[in-house]
Amino acid sequence: MPQPAALETASLRAHFIVFSDRVLNGSKEDHATPACAKALETAGITDTTTTVVPEQREALYSEIRSALSSGARLVLVLGGSGFGVGNVAPEVVREVIEVEIPGIAEQIRSYGLKSTPLSGLSREVVGVTARDSSGALLVASPGSKGGALDTLAVLIPLLPAIYHQLDEER
Repeated sequence: MPQPAALETASLRAHFIVFSDRVLNGSKEDHATPACAKALETAGITDTTTTVVPEQREALYSEIRSALSSGARLVLVLGGSGFGVGNVAPEVVREVIEVEIPGIAEQIRSYGLKSTPLSGLSREVVGVTARDSSGALLVASPGSKGGALDTLAVLIPLLPAIYHQLDEER
């Protein structure tokens, strides 16, 4: 495979979907999204938006579709990646992606194990919505600041190769 060109980060639009009833109702502060926005900004991705949605399958599905329709090419769902009641983010993400990339999810969990044994309890899902330049990278990530930052620590170095595969001329 040819080496990916440098990623044109200025043109990459990212959208965070906070999937949390507690953040939505104000009983919990969202620490993950500001930290993730800063991590993306450090990587040169400054066009970011955020939406908070209730822990309902339909609300998440609708917000993912809305983010994709608005041109986001990187969509991170923060929260709902466990296995408790309401943790349906992995299932919803799988409904939207065309190609799952399980190796990246495995890398994220492995990276997280350096900090906490709880990393193995997360069900990250990573995939792309299409196999060409219309595709976006969609990720179900933990909603905790540490878990979300672990996700980006693995993803950010891979973004040039991911978008190179999506955007290369065929």
